[in-house]
Amino acid sequence: RSYDFDQLFIGADGIDLARGTTTFNELLGLSRVMAEVAREVIVLVESDKIGRKIPNLELPWSSIHTLITDERLAVEARAQITARGINLICAAVPVK
Repeated sequence: RSYDFDQLFIGADGIDLARGTTTFNELLGLSRVMAEVAREVIVLVESDKIGRKIPNLELPWSSIHTLITDERLAVEARAQITARGINLICAAVPVK
């Protein structure tokens, strides 16, 4: 808890639209502490992980300020995320 972050960038194994970020890792205490001491928490995750419910809740929505994902995110999921007051950024997917 002696750390002090302006911004914390963190990934996730899944995003439960009802609960927040989820993970397979049972050692999630460090992520929670880093989020507590950060002024802004930014989650980066691919859109296919949104809606994935994994048993271990890592960060509740109340700890998250911004979610960055790709433009493939479904319209319904976008609405649910922004309704929570989360700043949502959907990046363009490069054409191969």
